[in-house]
Amino acid sequence: MIRRAILAFLALLITVPALAQAPTPEFRSRAEMLVGVLREGRDETGFFAPSFTSHVPPAEIRAVAQRLKESNGDVVGLHAVQAAGRQSGVVQIAYQKSIVRFEMTVEPVLPHQVIGLLVVGVDPRDDSTGKLIAEFRALPGSSGLLVMPLGRAGAGPVLAHNAQAPLAIGSGFKLWILAELARATAAGERRWGDVVPLGPPSLPSGITQNWPHNTPMTLESLAVLAMSISDNTATDTLLSVLGRERVGAMIGATGHSAPARTLPVLSTTEAFALKMTANSDLRARWESGSLGERLNILRREQARLARANVVAAELGAGPRHIENIEWFASAGDMIRTLDWLRTNGGPTALDILKVNPGIPAGDAARFDYIGFKGGSEAGVISLHFLVRAKSGQWFAASGTWNNPAAPVDNERFSSLMGRVLALLK
Repeated sequence: MIRRAILAFLALLITVPALAQAPTPEFRSRAEMLVGVLREGRDETGFFAPSFTSHVPPAEIRAVAQRLKESNGDVVGLHAVQAAGRQSGVVQIAYQKSIVRFEMTVEPVLPHQVIGLLVVGVDPRDDSTGKLIAEFRALPGSSGLLVMPLGRAGAGPVLAHNAQAPLAIGSGFKLWILAELARATAAGERRWGDVVPLGPPSLPSGITQNWPHNTPMTLESLAVLAMSISDNTATDTLLSVLGRERVGAMIGATGHSAPARTLPVLSTTEAFALKMTANSDLRARWESGSLGERLNILRREQARLARANVVAAELGAGPRHIENIEWFASAGDMIRTLDWLRTNGGPTALDILKVNPGIPAGDAARFDYIGFKGGSEAGVISLHFLVRAKSGQWFAASGTWNNPAAPVDNERFSSLMGRVLALLK
């Protein structure tokens, strides 16, 4: 379960004011040179200032350029240059499939090297619903996609592919924890500001696995970490505080079509531990067990399901038991969860969901609101978006890809979902 990777150069962030003036010759020259850097990996050290390459080494620059080509096709050329000042602006590079927008800043003095570069958006070229569905169908393994307008009775889907198939969703299950926390606060059972001790550490993703034991945390801060950076320790703490049964009940309350497969709700640590080779006997009992039998495993085998028995190297070796040890939902189930949060979650839950929009800032700015939760592990990626278009219309988009035979291509799938959202803007 990882924080979703965005195709962006990790550089100096630039605040770009309204684009109005013509680019300087120095800025345009660097924009033209950017085409060669992206196309051929040409002379990154001469193009970028040392202050940039000290943060982003040339090898990483080349790797990002390669990922952009894999997602968007070969570089065609410079599409447009828009200045935001004498040293900064937006450079649009044409690829075969897309126009990729970069925020770029150059030094004000000779040799006018680039000191900031960031991918801020991708605009598909000549895209269509038919092309997107065809590409989803071509993904090896199983995939599901659904895009729906919300709040419009009788409205049909914008896009749909295998939308009712239950698939492993990784950290997408954390949306159910946020929903239960929102319900409990609305009912007066909890407050967002309630302080609780941080629970035992899980594996990353996240940061709190390295924090001091029992660090005081508010429920809201735990939820922000669980949603925005998919912090697993924060997630497991919330699951323990709210109660496994309450979160399980929320899965049904949000409209899940078949919640039993995901019950009882595993913590991230328990899911990791059940995947271990040393716990193959527990895994077999879990896979064949009833709800009661599974609850007994969680109660009686706590020592074997603890973090100390999780071997991280096993999890990184490839897909592990994603067909049985996971959290499962269809794209339709996740759309209903997002709509529940829209109508019942309240302003705090919606604010938490939008901390990490899941797409480049330039693309996110094209919506009035965008909330996001994603999840992944080897063989699994799922991305779920709640958006309000500038027209005021709400939409939800949910996409998942599973392949038990091989790791999935996270960048490829992220690019596909970005193109899906581009149809809504």
